[in-house]
Amino acid sequence: MKGICGFFQFDGRPLQVGDLNAMCAALVRNGLGQFQHWHGGSMALASAEWSGHDGIVGEPIVFDHPASGCVVVADVRLDDRRRLSATLGLAGGTRASDTELVLRAWLRWGERCIEQLDGDFAFAVWDPRQQRLFCARDRMGVKPLYVHHAPGRLFAFASSSTALLAHPQIPARLNEGRIADYLVTQLEGIDHTSTFYRDIERLPPAHELIATPGSAHRRRYWALQARPTNELPRGEDDWAAALTEALERAITRHLDSPGRVGCMLSGGLDSSTLALLANQQLATSGGGPLPTFSCIDTGADNEETRAIRAMLALPGFDATLVDRNRILDEQPALLDWMLDAEEPYDGSMPLIHAQYRAAAERGVDAVIDGIDGDSLFLEGHGLVRQLRTGRWLGALRNARGIDRIYFDRRSGLRPLGAAMRSALTPMPLRNYWHRASAMRSNLASSLISPEFARRVDLDARLAALRAHRSPGAHAQPANEAMEALSHPYLSVALERYHRVAAQHGVEPRHPMTDRLLVELCVNLPDRQRLHDGWSKAVLRHAMRTRLPAAVCWRQDKQHLGWSLTRTLLASQQSPLLDRLRQLRPLLAPYINLATLDAATARLGAGSADDPSHAAVVEAALLGSWLARQKA
Repeated sequence: MKGICGFFQFDGRPLQVGDLNAMCAALVRNGLGQFQHWHGGSMALASAEWSGHDGIVGEPIVFDHPASGCVVVADVRLDDRRRLSATLGLAGGTRASDTELVLRAWLRWGERCIEQLDGDFAFAVWDPRQQRLFCARDRMGVKPLYVHHAPGRLFAFASSSTALLAHPQIPARLNEGRIADYLVTQLEGIDHTSTFYRDIERLPPAHELIATPGSAHRRRYWALQARPTNELPRGEDDWAAALTEALERAITRHLDSPGRVGCMLSGGLDSSTLALLANQQLATSGGGPLPTFSCIDTGADNEETRAIRAMLALPGFDATLVDRNRILDEQPALLDWMLDAEEPYDGSMPLIHAQYRAAAERGVDAVIDGIDGDSLFLEGHGLVRQLRTGRWLGALRNARGIDRIYFDRRSGLRPLGAAMRSALTPMPLRNYWHRASAMRSNLASSLISPEFARRVDLDARLAALRAHRSPGAHAQPANEAMEALSHPYLSVALERYHRVAAQHGVEPRHPMTDRLLVELCVNLPDRQRLHDGWSKAVLRHAMRTRLPAAVCWRQDKQHLGWSLTRTLLASQQSPLLDRLRQLRPLLAPYINLATLDAATARLGAGSADDPSHAAVVEAALLGSWLARQKA
């Protein structure tokens, strides 16, 4: 795992190397790391690399060019290195590190270097010739970058907010609006910039930033675009072939690494496809077997566990199975990980913690994941579009398929009726109804105190979230897809996985954010997104002869993660309850304590899906995080 940090001192104060050391040390979450430093004049840069196992395999993260004085620090995994090396005149020589390629691209093209870089990256280039710092983040937001700017005094950046807070000149003033976002679940994706601190922002995906002593300006350098229809595949087989080629290419790029790469395997269509393709590529190159990490439940019969076992029956996997019941036996360690989270959002992922911990113990340096597949193959308002364009028979087949696959019904009346209401309701009325129902549902299910909701203007925050959805975007599948793939929901999910993985020294990798793959899938027509009720139709068609039927045609959406979270934290026997009582004074300004008491009283009664369990989990994680901020 890698992280970067640095600062640009504007006010003439002597540069304190100790400040840089503190920031660098704060990047490392598990205590096993190595660091690189560079400083000169008013600029200081540093990097950290750490691992959950003995030994760190990596490349230089800081690289300087003595002739120009330019220096770069980069958390980067570049695609198509050979093309870039050849363009830079390095072909045939010693293999340059990704960090060196970034700096050489800067020396060649300046700010336009970003147009030549593909992959996952967050980097900063210091150019003393113009006294400016250039920062950039990758197109989909896989690598995080947090920034602080105090005009006339300081500009600082880091891979985590905690590293920025380690600098003594950066205040830790809480952003109460973000606490409200946490308490009202949907608001996690309110924007691309907010953090839990008023003086720290996230640099949005696909953005660059230039800091000079006089200013700091950011600019978007890339946006998704739909292709002309004459450049797209035609029939089902053509789309399946194009998708397979793009997936194979993305997997090849994400397996290319000096360290050992593994793969999450949840039994879902996305992770199973990535694991299958990675396994086959490693077998072909002689680099296998592929380490996989799965959570199963040996105490219950469920489709998720059956799908995982069907995948592992294929040859070539080196599987690690994390039993849900064993996780419960290791509750103290899991609670420590969850309550030490960088943000309250991160604590609700014990299953992911357990899998990354298992990867670290197996000596794996990076883990492939498919969490972004739902956005990539989104069916969205496909049924509504079919009805509005007169494709009624196709809409009926899809509605009946949805009923049959997911609800064991045959008529299709419910999904068809819902799509019909949406198709016939005027846009202003539908928008008003969605706003009103969202507000009611958010407040009814949230612990947020009414007084706190008024103080942060919750209604305005919900309006800001809705502004990411344009009224007419769902009229065309490509527009709806571009909106979904550009929404903050995707980047905050990727950032959360990054923070959790960092606690275990494992790098998360997401092939489904590959630029060429995303640019292909944004153009998927409705028939490739939803067919006879099956979502992700093009992916199922492409993998129908390669994946086990238990995976390719799996009907449920079961996932063990959330029920495990509630079981761990929300029971009358949980050691956290005593701690939660001590945290009440910290929670009182933000939550309705009477609602929390009622939820706590219901623990142990009914299903683990009872909303009261979620409320207790939410309060426990927020209270523990607030206690650490106070300390």
